[in-house]
Amino acid sequence: MLDPDILRVMMRTAGLPRAAIREAMPEILIAAERYYQRVCPELSDKHCPGVVPVLERLTRRGMLLGLVTGNLTRIGWRKLERAGLRGFFRFGAFGEMAKNRSGLARLAIREARGRGWIGREAAVSLIGDAPQDIQAARANRIRAISVTTGITPVEELVTLHPDLLLRDLRELRLRMVE
Repeated sequence: MLDPDILRVMMRTAGLPRAAIREAMPEILIAAERYYQRVCPELSDKHCPGVVPVLERLTRRGMLLGLVTGNLTRIGWRKLERAGLRGFFRFGAFGEMAKNRSGLARLAIREARGRGWIGREAAVSLIGDAPQDIQAARANRIRAISVTTGITPVEELVTLHPDLLLRDLRELRLRMVE
């Protein structure tokens, strides 16, 4: 789920009417980002296996890396900072920017093309560990690379037929994303 969706569900569960949620949401999003800036823990010991070597290889190869996440903008960047990974990503699409992950991927691709960072024929891959990542890749006609390091059972990822299904990022080779 995107962060705004999670917040909506929480407020609905607490009994707030939809109109009140809509009205309060802008302030709540700002407050959530401010709060997370203060409380985000150190995350450098929370990397999925192989993430740093893969990001280093992709960066050395000159590949454009963008973040597509359901987190709010300041929360997403803060997490990457605390994980020591922020420097690998040039741009991102975040939870408040679209209604779903497919829309976020669409925005990221549009930005990369609009800024001239990639051409229309560039190979684009979405690497993720959730069903929504595979669905977003399919909706945008890009390569779906799924890793089984998340909470989704492997069987569920298999049924969605990603282009590649990896145990973790140590299995990713550059030729798979070129």
